[in-house]
Order: sequence, then C-alpha cells, then structure tokens
Amino acid sequence: MQYFLRSSALLGSIALLFVSRTIAEPLCNGHAELCSRKYSDITFLAAHDSPFVGSSLADNQDISVTAQLDSGIRFLQGQTHASPFGPLNLCHTNCFLNDAGTLTSYLSTIKNWLDENPNEVLTLLLTNGDRTDIKDFDSAFKSAGLDRDAYAPPQSPLPIIAWPTLGALIEAQTRLVVFLDYGASPASAPYILDEFAYYFETPFDTTDPAFNQCKIDRPPKAKPEGR
Repeated sequence: MQYFLRSSALLGSIALLFVSRTIAEPLCNGHAELCSRKYSDITFLAAHDSPFVGSSLADNQDISVTAQLDSGIRFLQGQTHASPFGPLNLCHTNCFLNDAGTLTSYLSTIKNWLDENPNEVLTLLLTNGDRTDIKDFDSAFKSAGLDRDAYAPPQSPLPIIAWPTLGALIEAQTRLVVFLDYGASPASAPYILDEFAYYFETPFDTTDPAFNQCKIDRPPKAKPEGR
C-alpha cells in the first residue's frame, strides 16, 4: 500500500508537470511556432468579399463572418462604398446590388471575435472604390472600438524585416492589421495602412487552374521587387 501511494503521488506529480507545461506553452494563431515568427513571414488563409454571405450571384460566402473566423480564416477582405442610405457600408460593386450593412456593424463583429479569441492575430483589407475620406473609416473603427486593437507601425511604410512577431502583437494587444487600397493617411489614421505600400495584386480574372503567370495588376507600374 505504501508503494502504491508513493507511485500514485509520483504519477500525480508527473501528470501535474505535464499539464502545467502544456498550459504554459503560448499559442499564436493556434501554433506555438508562430509566436516567434514575424507577421511578414506568415501566410494567412483569406476570405475574399467576406461580408457578402448568401446564395445570390452577388454573394461570395456561404457562412457568416464569425463562422469564417471560427473555421480558420485569418485574413478578411471586403468592399466598402458610400451608401446613399446613410453611413459607409459594405457593398458588392454598389449598394443597390448587394448591401451587407454598415462598416461599423461589420467591424463590431470582428471586434467581438477578437475579444473572445485573445491569442489570434487577424488581417483586414478594405477596398475604397468611392475614394471615401479616411476620416469616415477612422470614425467607423472608433465606433466599433476596434481602433485600439489595430497595429500602428512606428514608421510607414514599415520595412518587411521590421514587422513584429505574432507573439509581440498579441502581447501588445494590437492583434488586427488593417490595410486600405486607396485613401490611407498615416497622419490621420496611422493604424490604417496603405495596401500598395505592402502588396501587389495579380489579375482577379485568372481562370487557368495551373496559374502559370504572375502578372501584376495593381498598382500600376509596380514590380515584384518593389515600386
């Protein structure tokens, strides 16, 4: 009996040590190895036109934004347009064709998900086809309380080697990286980054599954090695 008790105590200690180590190991976007990796050195699974959910020809997604994030999406993209009915909205091509509601409502959904998932880093890319003033975007982010969660780099554009790690973004509680294709202004909203200072886009209408070309579509005159 004495042997059994000592063995049980030893096994309990081993189990406790294992559980403690498991709990203590930090996870970033679900993987411990990503905590020490720079944001600029990670590929994120993305959802194109994420707000447009439904079965119409103007919809792109079958499940809600929250369900997309729960399924592993970590890069959301959406189109914004100046709505004739009120504030800045999420609209596919125009607000008469497909209006998914206000930008503030969409951002609030993202905010709620981030609050419930404190070890996750998200990227958000918004398009600004109507060239709406950056102040309207800033206002929507502030109304949703999401401006406080967004990363503002110490300089803009930030060199690719200077990006923080996922662990650093999580620790600083700046777990959202925001890009805007047109109209970004570091002086007015330093956390809304100029997409084309960091990205280039290939043509959207490629149908060849082999994808055997990588021609740059936007921005004009850009080169893969930089502007």
